[in-house]
Amino acid sequence: MIFEGIKLMFVGMGTVILFLSFMILLLQLVSRLTREHSARELEAVELERKLLAEAAKAKKKREQEALSRSPSSDDEDDIAVIAAAIAAFEADRMRTC
Repeated sequence: MIFEGIKLMFVGMGTVILFLSFMILLLQLVSRLTREHSARELEAVELERKLLAEAAKAKKKREQEALSRSPSSDDEDDIAVIAAAIAAFEADRMRTC
C-alpha cells in the first residue's frame, strides 16, 4: 500500500516536471520565432517617443516665441486698424451730409 502511494507520487511529480519542461521549451520556441517582430516593434515605439518629444519641444518653442513677442506691436496694429475704420466711417458720413 505504501509502495503504491510512493509510486503514484513519483508518477505525478514526473508528469508535472515533463509538462513544465515542455511548456518552457514551447515558450522559448515562440520567443525565437517572434524575436524579429519584437525588435521592429521596439524600434517603432522608440521612434514614436522621439517624434513626440520633438513635437513637444517644437510646441514649447512656438509658445515661448509667442510670449516673447512684444504685445505692444499687436496693440499698435489693432489701434491702427481701429483708427482706419473710424476714419473711413467719418469720411463716408461726411460725403453723405
